[in-house]
Amino acid sequence: MAKPSVLIVGGGVFGTSTAYHLSLRGYTDVTVLDRFDVPSKDSAATDLNKVVRADYPNPLYTKLGLEAMDVWKNPHSIFSGMYRESGWIMGAHDMTRGWLESARNVAEAAGRKGVPSGQAVLRMANAARSNGVKYSCGDAGYVRKLIYEGNTCRGVITADGSEHFADLVVLASGSNTATLVEAKKESEAQSSVICVIKLEPHEVEKYKDIPIVDDFEQGIIFPPDEDGLIKLCSCRTVTNYQNNRVLGASILHSLGDYPDDGCPKEIEDELRQFVREMIPELADRPFISTKLCWDALAGDLNFRICPYPESKNLFVATMGSNHGFKFLPVIGKYVVDMLEGKLGKDWADLWKWKFGKVPDDFQDPHPYPPRDLAELTGWKSRNALGNGKLPWTWSRL
Repeated sequence: MAKPSVLIVGGGVFGTSTAYHLSLRGYTDVTVLDRFDVPSKDSAATDLNKVVRADYPNPLYTKLGLEAMDVWKNPHSIFSGMYRESGWIMGAHDMTRGWLESARNVAEAAGRKGVPSGQAVLRMANAARSNGVKYSCGDAGYVRKLIYEGNTCRGVITADGSEHFADLVVLASGSNTATLVEAKKESEAQSSVICVIKLEPHEVEKYKDIPIVDDFEQGIIFPPDEDGLIKLCSCRTVTNYQNNRVLGASILHSLGDYPDDGCPKEIEDELRQFVREMIPELADRPFISTKLCWDALAGDLNFRICPYPESKNLFVATMGSNHGFKFLPVIGKYVVDMLEGKLGKDWADLWKWKFGKVPDDFQDPHPYPPRDLAELTGWKSRNALGNGKLPWTWSRL
């Protein structure tokens, strides 16, 4: 019996991993549509590097994290050479001290490492292409509308006016999801703010072995990469309710549309104070580039890998909730299980559509509420004023 055709909207972590695992299971008609080529400018994973960890209080995520780490570390996997051993320092203040204690107990066994995230998505996408998956980008991949026949989703319309049809449509559309389906109660686009410092050649040796420094209330400092770039990430996130076309929803402020927009002044001040406490001599270095790194967050911070409840033949694999990248090697396997009706009950309950409901005992590890982009200053055309900016895309493998 022939496998169904599949359209995947979004070429980030969830979309790329799903495409790759579909190709491994014999699906021969799989198309990924994204406005941008891999790694997509709008994907949360299009970044210098990400932390790979398995320290979760929920044993299902710990199991998933350890499964992914086995692939990251495997010298024969498609990610060979990308996994970087690193030390790790966790920090907290009064608001997150309890979370720190519980996280430490798990983390001592699981550990944290680093992976060049944009390159990893590109490598997996190339493997999917080699297996026959088709990718379409530009206006031909920019999905603007879904096609329905009654209550059944039949396909999509892209910005060039083309219609694409498939037996199954999967929305792996991240922080753009609310532009395609009703998801205001389920998903909120939030952005972490990324700033990059370039070390002088003589400093690379000095700092090359620093650990990941993770403060739940302030931010994260990453070790330098092979180009001497140190990434800083704020733990204070940003929403975008006022500068978008979907009333009542927060959606991404696209890097593709606004490549020069970057770090708000208020968050820069907070990040510099954090660096001043950790590595004082780097606190006042100019940022060679900054970025708003958007992801879709569910209220309970769990993914949504499930049928979309209001339509037939339409599925979602999204809401990475700022912790999805590390599962890139394996998450697509679970999406395919869901499409085939084989997803285990524990996973299905964890990742089902919850209509905005959040458990009464839910605790957010980052306690400060997000601020809306419209309330902040200094971010418009921020990168155009600097000495240079990163392309946030990679061709090297």
